[in-house]
Amino acid sequence: MLQKIAKYSLIVLLIAALSGCKGKIEPGTAKEENEAAVKTVVQEAQLVNQPLLYETTGTVHAKTESILASKLLAAVKKINVKEGDLIKKGDALVFLDDSQVKAQLQQAEQAREEAIKAHEAAISGADSARAAAKLADDTYKRYLNLFNDKALSRQEIEDIETKNSQANAALLQAEAMVQASGHRVKQTEAALLSARSFDRDSVIYAPYNGLVTAKMVESGDLASPGTPILGVEETQAYYVEFVIPEAHAKNIVMGKKVNIVISALNDLLLEGTIYTTVPAADFNTRSFMLKASFSLNKSVRSGMYAKVLIPIGNINMLSVPSSALIYQGQLTGIYIIDGQNIARFRVIRTGKIFDKSIEVLSGLKPKDRYIPNPAINIKDGVKVEAS
Repeated sequence: MLQKIAKYSLIVLLIAALSGCKGKIEPGTAKEENEAAVKTVVQEAQLVNQPLLYETTGTVHAKTESILASKLLAAVKKINVKEGDLIKKGDALVFLDDSQVKAQLQQAEQAREEAIKAHEAAISGADSARAAAKLADDTYKRYLNLFNDKALSRQEIEDIETKNSQANAALLQAEAMVQASGHRVKQTEAALLSARSFDRDSVIYAPYNGLVTAKMVESGDLASPGTPILGVEETQAYYVEFVIPEAHAKNIVMGKKVNIVISALNDLLLEGTIYTTVPAADFNTRSFMLKASFSLNKSVRSGMYAKVLIPIGNINMLSVPSSALIYQGQLTGIYIIDGQNIARFRVIRTGKIFDKSIEVLSGLKPKDRYIPNPAINIKDGVKVEAS
C-alpha cells in the first residue's frame, strides 16, 4: 500500500515539472551599452614617388686616427688612461722613465756653460792679441822710418819686423780660437735643445680632443723608439667607407646625399655626404670605394657597422609615416579602419626606411584607411571617428 502511494506521488511531481517547462521563456532584459567613438586622424594609403635606393654596407672611421709611439728607449713609468677614455688636447697620457734623460740634460747644460766661458775667454784673448798686434805694427812703422833715415841697423829692424809678424800671427790664432769656441757654443746649444726635446718626449701628450681606442703596453714595459703605446682618434669628425658596384657608379657625384643607418644604435638614421671616391675600380669585385661624411653624433664610434642607402632613381611604392607603426613583440603592424569604422590591428611587412616614412611590402593596399599617429587610447576593436 505504501509503495503504491509513493509511486503515485512521484508521477504527480513529474507531471507538474513537465507542465512548468511548457511555459514561454521571455528574452533577457540586459541592454548592450554603446561605447563612445574615439576621434582620431585617418588617412588613406597611397602610392608615392620615392627615391630608389641601393643598399650597401660600410664601416665607420674617424677622420683623424693616430698611433702614439715612444721616441725614447725607456721603461714605461705610468699610463694615465685606458681604452674608452675621452682625452683633451695637451693631456699627459704616458710617463716614461726620465732618469737617463735628466742626466743627459744636465750634462748638456754644463757643456754649454763651459763652452760659453771658453768662448768669452777666447774673445778676451783675441782683444788682447789685437791690441798687441796694433802696438807691434805701430812700433814697426816707427822703427822702419828710423831705418830709412839710417838711424837703425838692419839687425834691429829685422828684430822689430819679427815681433810684428809674431803679434799678427798671435792675433790670427786668437781670432781662430774665438771662431772655434763660437762653433762649440752652437754645438752645445744644439745638444741642449736635443736633450730638452728628449726630456719633453719622456711624457706623451694628447695631440687633440678625442678618444683612446687602444692600449698596447703596460706600466713597467720597456719602450723603444717607434714602439706603439696608445691608439687615439679624434671624436669631432667621422665618415663611412663603403663600396658600390660599377653598374651604379654613374649615379655617384661628389656632394651626393645618402642615408646612413647605424644598426647598433637602434637603427640611428644619419644624413651623409659623399666627399671622396677611389677613381679606379677593384679588379676582383668590379666595385668602387666611396667615403661619406656625416654630422657629429656623440654615440657613433669608429668600427661600427653601417648600412648606406644611396639614391639611384625613383620608384612608386606604398609607404606610411614611421609614426604609424605599432610594435607588439616581434610583430610590426598598423591600425587600419574597417567598413564599420572599427580600428583593427593589422600585421605588415616593412621594407626600405626613409627620413620620416617606411615602405610597406605587404599587409596594406592602396586606399586602405589607417591611423597615421595612433594615440594611447586606440586599441584593436575600438570604434573611431575621423577628425
